Amino acid sequence: MATKGGRNRNGGGGGGGYSDDDDDDFHNKSQQRQRAPSSRHHHHHHRSDRRHVQQQNPPSQQQQQQQQQQHQHQHQQQQQQQQQQSYDTNKRRKFGGLDDDELTEDKLQITLLSLGQKIDSTLEQTLRDLCTTLCNDLTKHKKIIFGILNQCIQLLPERITIYSTLIGLLHASIITFGSDFIDTCISSLKECLLTYKFEVIQRYIRFLSDLINVKLISSSSILKLYEILIQTTTETNIPQVRTDFFVSCILVSLPYSGKVLLEKHNTELNRLLYTIDKYVYKRSKIHVPILQVWTSLEPHPQEEYLDCLWAQIKRLNQDEWSESQIFRPYYTYADTLFSDISASIVHDLPLITIPIHNDTIIYPLPKIVFRMFDYTDVPEQFVLPGAHAIERYLIEEEISNIIHTYHTERKDCAIQLTQIRPKNKIPLNYMIVEVIFGLLFKLPRPQHLELFYGSLLLELCKLQPSTLPPVLVQAVDMLFERLNTMKTSCIERFVKWFSYHLSNFQFTWAWQDWINCLDENSESPKIKFIRETLQRCMRLSFHQRIIEFVPEQFYKLVPNKPSPIFKFEEIDPPIFGSEYAQLLTKKIKERAAAEDILRTLNTVPNPTKDDTSATTTATSSSSSSIINQTTNDLTYNMVQIDLFVSSLLWIGSKSFTHSFASLAKYHQLFKILIETEEQQIQVLKSMYEVWPNHQQMMVVLVDKLVKTQIVECSAVANWIFSSELGSELTNFYVWEILSSTIEKMNRQVEKYHNELLDLRRQLNISATVQAATHTSDIIPSNEPIITSHEEKISDENKMDENDNTPVNEEKPTITNLKRRRESDDDDDDDENNDEKQSTEKIQSMQISQPPMDEATAKLHEKYEIVEERLSHAREQQKKLYLIVFQRFIMTLSDFLNECESKNVDPVSTPWLKWIIERLQEIFLLYHEQVFQYVSTFESLIFTSDIDFCILEVFQQFCALRA
Repeated sequence: MATKGGRNRNGGGGGGGYSDDDDDDFHNKSQQRQRAPSSRHHHHHHRSDRRHVQQQNPPSQQQQQQQQQQHQHQHQQQQQQQQQQSYDTNKRRKFGGLDDDELTEDKLQITLLSLGQKIDSTLEQTLRDLCTTLCNDLTKHKKIIFGILNQCIQLLPERITIYSTLIGLLHASIITFGSDFIDTCISSLKECLLTYKFEVIQRYIRFLSDLINVKLISSSSILKLYEILIQTTTETNIPQVRTDFFVSCILVSLPYSGKVLLEKHNTELNRLLYTIDKYVYKRSKIHVPILQVWTSLEPHPQEEYLDCLWAQIKRLNQDEWSESQIFRPYYTYADTLFSDISASIVHDLPLITIPIHNDTIIYPLPKIVFRMFDYTDVPEQFVLPGAHAIERYLIEEEISNIIHTYHTERKDCAIQLTQIRPKNKIPLNYMIVEVIFGLLFKLPRPQHLELFYGSLLLELCKLQPSTLPPVLVQAVDMLFERLNTMKTSCIERFVKWFSYHLSNFQFTWAWQDWINCLDENSESPKIKFIRETLQRCMRLSFHQRIIEFVPEQFYKLVPNKPSPIFKFEEIDPPIFGSEYAQLLTKKIKERAAAEDILRTLNTVPNPTKDDTSATTTATSSSSSSIINQTTNDLTYNMVQIDLFVSSLLWIGSKSFTHSFASLAKYHQLFKILIETEEQQIQVLKSMYEVWPNHQQMMVVLVDKLVKTQIVECSAVANWIFSSELGSELTNFYVWEILSSTIEKMNRQVEKYHNELLDLRRQLNISATVQAATHTSDIIPSNEPIITSHEEKISDENKMDENDNTPVNEEKPTITNLKRRRESDDDDDDDENNDEKQSTEKIQSMQISQPPMDEATAKLHEKYEIVEERLSHAREQQKKLYLIVFQRFIMTLSDFLNECESKNVDPVSTPWLKWIIERLQEIFLLYHEQVFQYVSTFESLIFTSDIDFCILEVFQQFCALRA
C-alpha cells in the first residue's frame, strides 16, 4: 500500500511499494502516464522504440494518436488479465530482473522498507522474488543492500520476522551472505552500545534472537549473548535502570527464541530464568508511585513494566513457549531454510562487550504498564487476553511500534493499525484505544506530540465509523469515573485531548450523563475536568458557542466572557491614579513617543520614594538616546508601573496582535521603568488585573514578556506562588505558564551550550575530560556576566526567534537524520547523553594557544564570551529551580499547618492533590536538568525537617536513577 510516510522517509518514488511505474523513471514522462504495467518483453520493446524515436524526427500528431490507442488497448487487456488471476508471475519485475544500470539505492530502499507493509497471500512469492533479485545484485550493491537491511531492522521492529525470513533465504542461497551480514549487524550493535542508542540496541538483540529460527545463528551463541547481558545484575555501584534495560532486552527477545532454547538448551535456559527471577524480586520499587497514571490499584493494578513483562514470560514458560500471535513466515520456507545443506551452515555471534557504566549516561526511565480495559468491558464475542498473557504484550508492542514508525503520518498510521490481524477473537479496537491513551498519559511526557494522538484517533474514527467511536465513548466514560485517582498531569492531557476531539464533532456530547457530579466540591477532579474542558473549548471556539452546546445546569462551570477589565475607568468614587490613566491611554492611542509617556509618568506621586534605593546606573546606561538623562536617578514606584502597564494592555486589548505591537513599541520604556524583580512582578500583577477572565491571553502575554526580557523567569515563578494568585493556583493555565517559563530557561542554556560546541569544533580545541563543574553545589551568583548592557539586551531579545528554531538548526555540522530516525530513542536519550558528556568536556577545556590569525583570534574571543554566557545561564537555571522548589515547600507547608490547626485531614482535600502532584510533574518533566543539581536541592531544600509527604516526592524522584 502506497503511503505518504514511506515517500517522506525514503526520499523518492512511491512510499508503499516498488511499482512498475517506478521502473519507468528513465522513460519519457508522457509515455509513462500512458503506459500500463507490462511484462519484461513489453518493457524492452518500449526502450528500443524510445531509442529509435530519438534518432528520428518527432512523430506526427496522427502517429501519436495511434500510439495512444495502442497503449489504451494494451492497458485494457492487462486489466482483464489482472481480474482473471490474483497473482501474475510476470509481476516479478516489481522486484527482480532490473538491469544493473537501473538498480539504484532509492529503489532498493523503497523495495525493502515497503516489504511486508501489507501481509497477504502474495508475500510468500514476493519474498522469493526479492531474494532472487538481491542475490543477482549482491556483488555490485552489497554495501547498499546491507546498509538498507540494517536500516529496516532499526526502523521497522514490527516486521522483524519478515526481514529475518528474507535474511534466511539469502543465507540459504549464498554461502558467504550469512557471515558477512552478521558482521555488519554486530558492528552496528557495538556502535549503538557505545553511543547509548538504547531502543535500537533492544531491536538488534530481538532481531538476532529471531535469526535462530532461520538457522542463521546458533542457539548456543544467542544464549551466550543473554548471559553477557545478565552479567549486569552482578555489577556493583551502578544504577538500577542500567540493569533493568539489559534484562528487558532479554525478556523482549525470549518470545522469539524461547522455544528453540527450550528444545536445545533447557538447563541453561532455566538457569538464565532463575537469575532473572532473583533480580526482579530484589529490585527497588520506590519509583513506581511517581510514574503511575492512577494512585489507586483498583480496578486495574498499574504494574511496573519489568514486573509485568517478567510475569508474562513466566506464563509463556509454563506454556512451553507456545504462543499464537507472532507472525512467523519462515515456517513457509521449510524446504529451503531447514534443508540439510542450509541447516549445516550455522554461525556463531562474535564476542560482544557491554561498555562499563559512566555517570554521564542517561538510561531509559522505568515505565508503568497502562491498563484501562479487562475482559468484562469488551463484547461477549471477543476475548481480551489477560494482563499476564504474552499475547497481550505482543499485540500492545506491535501497536506501539506501528505508532512510533508512522507518527509523522497519521493517515498511514491509522491504516496500518487497522490492518493488524490478531488471532483468537481479540478485540483489536479496544487494545488500540488502550495503547493510544497509555502513550498519551505516559509519564514523564508522551513520546510524540499530544496533538498526534488526538488526530490519530480521529483518523481511526473515519476509517471505522461504526466500530471505533463506541469504544472511544466507553473509554471516556471510564476515564471520567476514575478522575478522582488520576494524576494531575494526566488529567490535563485528558482535558486537552477531549476538548480537541469535541471541536471536531461540533462539541456534541452527552453532557446530561455528568449532571450528578455538579454538586461536588468546586475543586474536585470531575468539576475541575469539566471547567477546564470548557476553557479549552473556548480557545478552540468562542464564548457564545460554549453557552449554546452545554445544558443550563452546567452554566456555573462555563468560563467568564474573556473581556478585559480596566480598573482606572471612570467610576464613582474614582480610585487613585484614574486621572493619570486617562491621560496615558489618550497618549498611547495617539502613539506618543516614549519620552512623552515617561514625562507623564514622572508627574505621578511616588508614595514609597523614601524607601527606594537609587541603584539604576546599570539600567540607565543602556537606555535609548531619546530618553532624557535626567531620569537616570529615578526609581519608578509600583503605582507608576501599574498605570503604564494597565493602560498599555487596555489599549492593546483588541487582539493578540495589538497587545504584542504595544509591547514592542514601548519595549525600551519597559527597560527604563523595570529595574528590580519586585517591579517585574508588578508588571505581571497588572497584567492579571486586566485579563483575569482570559486565561489564554495571560499565557501568551507572559510568554511574550519573558521572550522580550521585560520580566525574568525567576520573577514569573515568584509571581505564580504569590498571595495575589493563591486562588488561581489549582487552575491549569497557571502551570502552563510556569512550564513554558522553565522550558525557555532550559532552551536558553541549550542554545549557549550548542554555540559553544560549534565554536569548539571550529577551533579544534583540545579538551581534557574532568569532573563537570556545572553540577557542583555552588549557590548561583548575582554578579552580571555580560558587562555591556546593550550587548545583553541585543542578545537576549533574540530569544523570540531562537525559541521557535529547532536545536538542530543551531548545529549545522551535525548531519540531520531521516524523519523516522529522529525519534528512535525514547525521550531523546541519546541526544541527552551526548549533551551531558560534551558538557563535561567543555567545563575543563585547555585551549592551546598557537600563533593565531585575526579570524582565529576573533573566534577565541567569541568562545570566551559564549562560555561566560553559558556559565551565567546555568546559574540562572539553577536559581530558577531553587525558587520553584522553595516556593512549593513554603506553600505546601503553610497549607499543612493550617489543616493541622483546624484539625482537618489534608489528604481528604482536593487542594493538596493538585499541588503535590504538580510538584511531581515538575520533577518528572525536567528530570534531566534537575538531576544536575540534585545534591544541592537535597542539602538545601529537601531536608529531613520538611513534611514527609513533600520529602517522599523527592525520594521517589531520586529513585528513578538509583
